[in-house]
Amino acid sequence: MRSMTRGARRAAAAAVLLVAVGSAAACTPDPGMAPATTTTTTTSTTTTTIPTYTVPRTTLQAGSFSASVPSVNVSYLGCGGTYNPPAVTFNGPSVNIPAQTIQGAGVVTLPNVSATLAAASVNLSSFRLSCGFLSYSTGVTLEYSAVTASPSATVNLDNGAVSIGSTTLRINGKLKFPGLGGLSVNLPGFNVTVPGFGATVPLN
Repeated sequence: MRSMTRGARRAAAAAVLLVAVGSAAACTPDPGMAPATTTTTTTSTTTTTIPTYTVPRTTLQAGSFSASVPSVNVSYLGCGGTYNPPAVTFNGPSVNIPAQTIQGAGVVTLPNVSATLAAASVNLSSFRLSCGFLSYSTGVTLEYSAVTASPSATVNLDNGAVSIGSTTLRINGKLKFPGLGGLSVNLPGFNVTVPGFGATVPLN
């Protein structure tokens, strides 16, 4: 095989150089194009758990309290007078907390709490009714009907401490005068205020 002439060798070298330059140009990115980027976003999720407590059905007893009773006009066998009752001591009402489930923390409201003052009969002072030469003496009894109210109430879910707010009750009743032939006089309705108080209930 004969050797290539000098001119043929130069032509071959030039062809190789053109191929190399073309390949380099094909691999060089366009300076006007931005490089592709990939962005990964991670979302953080926070879960908050609200504690749940069970309050058992509970009955609390409010303390006794005193209240004034309205005066009434009394008439018997032609004699008349006014009876002014002394302050009356009432047994405190029963406060009922229904069983319920509560979610929250700290001090929260206790719903559906009721206070019931049971019907009762209370002996009061004596009363003397006089006119002219006539005089009648008798004991006096207050009889009143049951009454229910809805006091405000809260519970501390950290320790079970319950706070019952003061409550206004509307009393309806009558005064009975057994020494005056069993005379009975209806009282006008009157309000009494039961003081608030605190207690503790178990929580589950």
